[in-house]
Order: sequence, then C-alpha cells, then structure tokens
Amino acid sequence: MGLSINDLQLFYGKNKILQDLTFTVEEGEIVALFGPSGVGKTSLLKMIAGIQSVDKGTIRFTNGFSQASTVLVFQDFWLFPHMTVVENIAFGLKARKFSKAIITEKINKIVEVFDLNGLEKHFPDQLSGGQKQRVALARAVVLEPKLLLLDEPFANLDSHLKNSMREYLRRLQKEYSFSVILVTHDRDEAFQLADRMIILLDGRIQQIGAPQEIYFYPANQKVAETIGESNFIPGMIQDNIFKIGDIEMIVENPNQLQGEALLFIPYGADVEISETGLPAQVLSNEWSPNGQRTQVKIGETNCTFTNLSQKIIDEEEIFLKFNEKLQVMPR
Repeated sequence: MGLSINDLQLFYGKNKILQDLTFTVEEGEIVALFGPSGVGKTSLLKMIAGIQSVDKGTIRFTNGFSQASTVLVFQDFWLFPHMTVVENIAFGLKARKFSKAIITEKINKIVEVFDLNGLEKHFPDQLSGGQKQRVALARAVVLEPKLLLLDEPFANLDSHLKNSMREYLRRLQKEYSFSVILVTHDRDEAFQLADRMIILLDGRIQQIGAPQEIYFYPANQKVAETIGESNFIPGMIQDNIFKIGDIEMIVENPNQLQGEALLFIPYGADVEISETGLPAQVLSNEWSPNGQRTQVKIGETNCTFTNLSQKIIDEEEIFLKFNEKLQVMPR
C-alpha cells in the first residue's frame, strides 16, 4: 500500500461536499477518480497534495510514499509563459536545490523520453496542445514522484491527441513505476487507463472496482447511469427468478429484492441469438466504428446492444441468450 485515505470529509461552509471517503492506492497502480464535474474530485487531489486542508479524516502515506514525493498536474498545464521548455521542466528541480550538473543530466534524459528534442528553447505559446501536455508531464515526472495526481489532464486536447497521450502516459507509468490518481469525467479515458475506478457521486464513493467489473456489475442504478450504455427492463423478481411477462430468467439478485425490480443489461453484454431465450423484436441495426449497434424491443422496452455479431433483419423476431447471469436493481 502507498496511500491510504480514511473517512475523509470536506465542507464548503455548512455544505458537506465529500463524505467519509475511504480508499487506498497501491504501488504502481493507476486509479481513476470518476464522476461528474463539481463533486469535489479536484479538491480531493489538492488535499492529497497538501495544498488544501483536510476538514476531517486522515491521509496516510506508506512504503516510501510521502507528500514530498507526490506531484499534482493541473488541467490547464500551468506552464510559466516567460520560461522556455527546459526552464519549465527544470523549475521543480531548482526549487529542490539540485546541483546544476544533476539538473542538466535529468533534463537531457527527460527531454529524450518525452520526445521534446528540438523544442528545448521554445516558449509555451510556441507549442501545440500535445506538446504543452508533454512538457507539463515532464516537469512532474523529472521529480521522480511516487504518486502522480492528474486533474483532467487531457480534457483540452482533441480526440486524436487524447488517445496518443493516454498511451504515452501508460508507457511512462510502466517505465518510471509511479502510481497515478487520475481525475476524469471521461468514461473511455478511465476504462483505457485505470487498473481500478472509484465512482464518486453525491459526495460519496458509490463503488470501487476494475473498469470491466463496474461496467458489467454496477453497484446500483446511479452508477450504471453514470457509466452509461445501460438498458433497464422492468419486471418482477422472486429470489433469483426474474419475470418479464411470461418469460422467466435466472439472475443475480445481490440486494435480495422481492417484487418489482429492474433487469440491468449493459450495451456490451455477452449475448447471442439463439433458438430459445429472451424474445426480442429488431428495430434497427447500424454500423459504427465501435461495432454494430442494434436496437431491439424487449417487452415494452427499447434496448441497445453493441455485441450482436450475427446478421439480423429489421422487424425480425429473435431470441437472445445471455452467456452470463444478469443483475437486478431496485425499481
């Protein structure tokens, strides 16, 4: 374990923004703090970095982690406009009183690693968005942090640059073996980068888990809707038998619900067309770069699936077979 957060709270006046947050970050792990804007994610990073006070709870560092070895990179890069690329990268090293020889050695290496050769004497207004992001990351990584805190680091980049910078960060993280807390409200970014996701809604942690676990098995409807790509079909549950009209299915019922409930099916569920199963009517079928997108009607509910590889025809009646047990949630 490197970082341990216990019962952390944050107040703005009398309003409680963060409530009883408890989680850990392991050595070499990327954790995505995922949730909508305004729920206190940036404030949490500032508390971990030691630049915002903690109202209640504890932040504990172990296994070589410390506040001194924690570096925060803000969304807007915060490069000094009057400094060159090299001067920006060297700023933290000079503040920590490294010798000129060591600074030169570290700068030469980091410029090579971050593909900044030829840009050493450029000022920030001479750089592209992706180059500015690399300089901001280089300025942080040159300090050899144990924990890197990233606040929406790629929010201001176009989609192509976002993808390349995400891959770049993953490569750097493996090379330098630092841990990362990544604040984001971009689901695809969290899915692509995170070993674990922390879903933060209404000031509370709703769920912690691997991206695939959270996508297929959200803790509640609120998490499922935040992640997106969710189908909810109303019906009746008794023990682990869910009924949609006359159709019965064996499901996961973690909350031991009885009576009215919702069957949760993510768009990407492992589903195939079969001779028996859940009856559905095909409404439309369209191609997208992320795969086939099929709209079907199950009972009275329109649903979307992105994992039906078979050729199907509009208005066709089909039966769907799910290869894993589905989950029910409160209605």
